[in-house]
Amino acid sequence: MTSSYPGGRVLWLTGLSGAGKSTLAQMLDAWLKEQGIHPVMLDGDAIRDMLPPELAGHDRASRLRIAGFNARLCRFLAHQGLTVICPTISMFHEIQAWNRDNIPGYVEIFLDAPIDLVKTRDPKGIYRRYERGEASEVVGLDIRAEYPLAPDIRLSMDGNTPIAASFDTLISALNGHFHGRHHG
Repeated sequence: MTSSYPGGRVLWLTGLSGAGKSTLAQMLDAWLKEQGIHPVMLDGDAIRDMLPPELAGHDRASRLRIAGFNARLCRFLAHQGLTVICPTISMFHEIQAWNRDNIPGYVEIFLDAPIDLVKTRDPKGIYRRYERGEASEVVGLDIRAEYPLAPDIRLSMDGNTPIAASFDTLISALNGHFHGRHHG
């Protein structure tokens, strides 16, 4: 697979909690390995778990700080020629802009899922805890989600398309990026 990128690449999957980021990231990881590419998976939840509790809050400022850390870690790895998959909410326009300006081979993949749908999926119980008053600072509810303004790839995760079909769409779009048609 030839690439127009001088270094590595970062596949940044963003969307609301429950949009399908981790599922698609795992599928992407397996597919890349089949292609002979061994990516680094930087799951936003796993990174959050590694941080000291005082740095891993869920308020907007903490989320922004963690998103910035994720972005800088992705850049560090991409500069070493690695392919990085980073499923993360991180929906801040300033992070998206920083990524575009500073990460080689950055591909922003937006999983566009309506809030009503992700509330029904709720794999981590976040939305249910919010509704019961047991959680706050949830992106898309009391923290405004800053949806990507110009994602490289936008996948409609509206519940009408099977995940396998969304994955096929993702791979088709990524092939264009991997073969020199990246515009970002």
